[in-house]
Amino acid sequence: MIRIAIGIAAALFLLLLALAMMPWGAFKGRAERALTAQIGAPVTIGAIERRGLFSFAPLLDIRDLRIAQPDWAGAGEMVRVERVTVRLPVLPILTGRFAPEPVEAENGRIVLIRAKDGRKSWERERERSSGGGSGLDRLAVHNLILDYRDAKKDRRATLRIDSDGSGFRAGGDGALGDEPVRIQIAGDPVAGRKRWGFRATVAGPRTRIEADGAMAAPFNTRDMAFALKAQGNDLLDIDRVIEAGLFGTQPVALTGQVSRKGDQWRIERLAGTIGQSRLSNATATVDKSQPGRTRIEGDVVLATLAFDDLASDRGLAIAAARRARLGDRLVPATQIDLKSVSDVDGVLRVRVDRILGTMGFGSAEATLTLDDARLTVAPFAMGMTPGRMSGRVVIDQRGGKSAPTLTLDLSLRGSRIAALAGDGVLDAPLQGHVRLTGEGRTIRAAVGRSSGSIALVGSAGRIPANIASYLGLDVGRGALVDGDKLAALRCMILRLDVKGGTGTMAPFLIDTSRSQSRFAGTVDLSNERLSLAMTGSPKKESLLRLTKPVPVSGTIKSPVMRLPDGAKPNVGGVLKLLGDAIGGDRPPLAEDANCSALAATALR
Repeated sequence: MIRIAIGIAAALFLLLLALAMMPWGAFKGRAERALTAQIGAPVTIGAIERRGLFSFAPLLDIRDLRIAQPDWAGAGEMVRVERVTVRLPVLPILTGRFAPEPVEAENGRIVLIRAKDGRKSWERERERSSGGGSGLDRLAVHNLILDYRDAKKDRRATLRIDSDGSGFRAGGDGALGDEPVRIQIAGDPVAGRKRWGFRATVAGPRTRIEADGAMAAPFNTRDMAFALKAQGNDLLDIDRVIEAGLFGTQPVALTGQVSRKGDQWRIERLAGTIGQSRLSNATATVDKSQPGRTRIEGDVVLATLAFDDLASDRGLAIAAARRARLGDRLVPATQIDLKSVSDVDGVLRVRVDRILGTMGFGSAEATLTLDDARLTVAPFAMGMTPGRMSGRVVIDQRGGKSAPTLTLDLSLRGSRIAALAGDGVLDAPLQGHVRLTGEGRTIRAAVGRSSGSIALVGSAGRIPANIASYLGLDVGRGALVDGDKLAALRCMILRLDVKGGTGTMAPFLIDTSRSQSRFAGTVDLSNERLSLAMTGSPKKESLLRLTKPVPVSGTIKSPVMRLPDGAKPNVGGVLKLLGDAIGGDRPPLAEDANCSALAATALR
């Protein structure tokens, strides 16, 4: 038994001795074939030379190393280096692990290409993950050129890399789209697996991004933390660097703390400005541990928010041109397509303390839950002055649908007409709801194809007396009453039954102390055009009174009312109205509506 043990020990010793003295240059051909199979592209080596005669971690000089680009990236070489020196630990080979570590490189060029479809010339299919390395023990580099070309994000860079006892340095020029940038990276000397400080700057006429922090070991991007400063003409400029799926905005300036542990990123104390909007604080955890999926959990607090800040100058110009062509619209054309975030899940809690530039709305709170291309915004609430709009919004694009389905279930409580209508002369308590479901890539398109109901109910308020008379088609009192005089608004009842994007009045009634009017017809929600007829009656006898329906056209934001046929605004028209009144040819007077019953029916 002792002899067997001694024999095994002797065999292991001889094996280790053989490995420690192995003439690795003889394995050049085998190394080329192994690397070719591993990388998935042809690899050639001029020569492999060993330094020294005996070592359990020998240094190998690999001369004239060339790695071709994958076929899809075109002709040429991805790597061409005059000399690469690697350390090859011998002991791991006994367990079947081949783990060479690069320690020196000089006079080379590396060309990295990313295609529009996201393929990367340096990444093998089976290794695709969240990226990063575990660090290097030592690295000396002289005159290594990195040429980076990214068609997907429209960016490029050419950097010279050097690393020695004075530190790590990389610098050169690049471009983010049409913006030229200067790139500078500096780090501590790469010597030992210890905390490695680094500083990086990308600076151009519009964009500037700075990162200052440390990694647990040199180039160990899976364990690092850094302070981030970013500014640009909009978030898209910054997104060309950080690739977070951001969107166009007004000019942005942000600061924050970023850290990474393995597949988990953490963003803390993110604050700054986007146009007039001010971000007080944002925190988020981004988890990429599940292959092909990203999960985000976070909280965002904005002291102020102007919705126009969430669009770039180009986006605002497009919206202005659309308004000029189509007219002002009530429903926004906000994109809701979720295809770009179909691989993202998570929960984001958002609070806005003050909304700027949006009449009637003062604050907002929402929890956004994204799960497999289904976004649920609930609870959702917007504070008004006074009142509150709250409820639930769902955008569902599961199953690879080309366009999402939008579901709106919102209620309005405790508000007033004056909060939305403007000058306050017309005012009453206001409540209502929006319950719609439709399909489309924008909110406007989805509402334009939706079905459901919309209701608004106003009660016990005031209205200018002349407007109250005109609503009853009482031309005489409407023209003669004092413009400052007020009448009672008993109720305003609007219910719109919607099917396939067409809303039918069911009903639309305005009842005042002077008159009552009813609107019949439809609203096309795809273009917000009105096709209505207004009938009205005063509650007291009138000499000048219209008896025919008044057509109402135009749009929700810009309605147009025209006098009915036969009601010409001239002497003959007035004499006709007087003749009808004297001759008794007029419909009966209006009676008070049952406002409470109508309101209950509309809001059901």
